[in-house]
Amino acid sequence: MRLLLTDSRTLMRMSNNHEFDPFAGIEDEQDAGPDGARAGLLEAARRGYVPLRKAFVQRPQDSAPVAGRPSARASVLYDLVHRRNQRALDVFLLMHALQPILDGTPLLLGTWANILSVKSRVDATAVSRAIETLEDLHLVVREDDSRTPTLRLLLEDGSGKPWHKPGSTVEEGPGYFVIPHDYWTRGLSERLSLPGKAMLLILLSETQNPKTPAFAMAVERASEWYGISERTAERGYQEIGKAGFMKVKVQKVNDDRHPVGRRDVYWRALKSPFDTMTRQRLQGSATKAARAAGSAAAATSVAVQLQPTT
Repeated sequence: MRLLLTDSRTLMRMSNNHEFDPFAGIEDEQDAGPDGARAGLLEAARRGYVPLRKAFVQRPQDSAPVAGRPSARASVLYDLVHRRNQRALDVFLLMHALQPILDGTPLLLGTWANILSVKSRVDATAVSRAIETLEDLHLVVREDDSRTPTLRLLLEDGSGKPWHKPGSTVEEGPGYFVIPHDYWTRGLSERLSLPGKAMLLILLSETQNPKTPAFAMAVERASEWYGISERTAERGYQEIGKAGFMKVKVQKVNDDRHPVGRRDVYWRALKSPFDTMTRQRLQGSATKAARAAGSAAAATSVAVQLQPTT
């Protein structure tokens, strides 16, 4: 909104000459569109990244097999890829990204539809269906005991346990990784299809630790490690590389069982702003800002609320 301010004498003269317009200077703002609306909400979250438990991507070693999954380590990410439900994944990631500003300040379903419509139009019905998938996977739970339906986040592993911010308490498991908001603000969320998004999450998870900034996995092992197919892993790598956010190094290693005694190992690392060190700096800056502001960042549960459109 922009207002033009004038002094009282000018206003009086304009009024006497019947020229005074009380709406002078009130002009329409340029439409920010879905991309701008989403960017504004992400900026309001004031964190710069999304913390997500690694158990969403891969279950811990020695996990018991789960019926319907191809391997014991396949987790909820596999379920979404297997169902080919990219929209549910998009809603899930945005819920966690906007979590800091959603507790007690609900967004209309239509607003969710709008910020998901950057590439193509999404309606409220499609958002509702995505939410139903997340409920089915025990990633959120609906609480309809008030006029405003509430979605409360559950742990990312699909266990159905109440959610709390990763890192806020001592807990068992492989820890968590972070997704920079650049994933949305640089349009990567629209440029990648479901395979690309799955492999990006895997790479982010595997390279979170500064001691392991690069990741090596033969695509033939993708099903065993994450439940996803070799073809999905290959397509995902190709999409991230084509988008310009991945680099590859081929290492020659000795292998007595190989026909020539040596084989290639493909190491992959993400480029800025998704590389390990940039994410570490991003977390460090956010932590310092939170301490300076006296922020109580250790909430044990957060309600994500969605108002109906009518």
